Amino acid sequence: MTLPGFPFADLSLKSFAAYFREGRIRSRDVTQTILDRIDVLQPRLAAYSYIDHQGALARAAAVDALHLAGVDLGPLMGLPIALKDLYSVRGMPTNAGSRVDISDLVPPQGPFVTALQRAGCVVLGKTTTTEFAMGGINLTHRLPWNPCDSDVARMTGGSSHGSAVAMAAGMAAITFGTDTGGSVRWPAALCGVVGYKASNTHWPVEGVFPLSKNMDSLGVFTNSAADAAFVEAAIRGNDGRPAPRVDQLVLGVPMEHYFDHIDRDVRECFDDAVARLRSRGAQLVPIGVSEAHEHDALFARLVPAEWLAFFGRERFIANKNEMDPLVQTRASTGMDVAADEYLRHEKRRVELIALMSERMRGLDAWVAPTVVVVPGPVTDFDTIERAAAWNKLNTQNTRPGNVFAQCGVSLPIQHLRSTLPVGLQLCCAPGEDTHLLEVARAVEDVVGRAPAPDVGLLSGATNLERTVSICGPEVRDTEKESAAKQTGRPPRKA
Repeated sequence: MTLPGFPFADLSLKSFAAYFREGRIRSRDVTQTILDRIDVLQPRLAAYSYIDHQGALARAAAVDALHLAGVDLGPLMGLPIALKDLYSVRGMPTNAGSRVDISDLVPPQGPFVTALQRAGCVVLGKTTTTEFAMGGINLTHRLPWNPCDSDVARMTGGSSHGSAVAMAAGMAAITFGTDTGGSVRWPAALCGVVGYKASNTHWPVEGVFPLSKNMDSLGVFTNSAADAAFVEAAIRGNDGRPAPRVDQLVLGVPMEHYFDHIDRDVRECFDDAVARLRSRGAQLVPIGVSEAHEHDALFARLVPAEWLAFFGRERFIANKNEMDPLVQTRASTGMDVAADEYLRHEKRRVELIALMSERMRGLDAWVAPTVVVVPGPVTDFDTIERAAAWNKLNTQNTRPGNVFAQCGVSLPIQHLRSTLPVGLQLCCAPGEDTHLLEVARAVEDVVGRAPAPDVGLLSGATNLERTVSICGPEVRDTEKESAAKQTGRPPRKA
């Protein structure tokens, strides 16, 4: 069995855009290679819930024809992408990871997906999500396989785990997810990729099956912080700005909450990253965030109540026996949330947003571990109680960002001190998305990039085809080669 090489293993999105415009790369060729790769990896990884082979190839061919006709749709033109199974896409099913018939609840395609299509992105299909995006694990649904380990099935985080796995395994150029309590940053950390959660007003959530009307936000998975910044700038219709100098950064390190229950590997990776930043002149200052612990009470009451308000109490009661036990348990807690309790919690959430935005003044970002543990074996979390405890621990550091309405990004840093994935989380105040990604690029330049997993072992492939078969032997990403020389690390493997 042959596993095709990942065209973006040694090619940044910025370089792809340049080569595409020069006619050195065709979207259909790249799309076909990634679809072939999906065909080999999907049986083991289960990253996708729906794959539109013929439609994707037709869209890629149409994009190539437009380019030949002199039409330029922008920097994302020709890129094969995947969307979490919460995004409505015309002509594709949306099941929100559930066996329950929700066809009458699925919203029409929204402005975000339409913007991606108009930008020339080629939608490959839908990625796997936990049922209704309610938590990081289901007990009765198949979980995607974490590419970080070919022998042991390890936790992937949730609920955008299909998008994280697809990105880690090179099954799309860009993947998209949603983040209500960490559902982009958390699986990014456990799967070893970059995961950027936008401010909840930065990208429109219309056309996406909701979990929490006040805390839902969209997000993107990429190979690098530079790629994430490229995507955000392209969607915004901007060329982006250069990363700031590291010696001009002032980063806040929370003194409470964010280091509770931390694994040794995670702590060592974080300390190493901080030491590297300090050595390059960045200022790291302690900050008090005692309010972070309030996320537990707010999430426990606000999210289930808001989901039930959308889904419907009667529908939930009629269909709950078809749902995963964890979804049944969590959604049921919303049944007894009184109106005055809901309003009291929502009032406090609004107060915390203002309070934390003020506390971030003078800081470029907060920095902390994304998740305080490395991905454990799936078999360790086989009961409702164990899975719920794991869900709570793993969202300890991500949920506060949603409560505070922050934008955030997780950068993989396992290459510093760990054999399993570890994430470094950066958070900025609401609306500071562009600055967040500029800071992330500067931090990535210092801490370096983690190598991609060897997914050939997962597929049983006997060999890997070289990426040059797609682009031609003359195509080399000098941007990545330069970065590799600066960090002393080779470009990522396919």
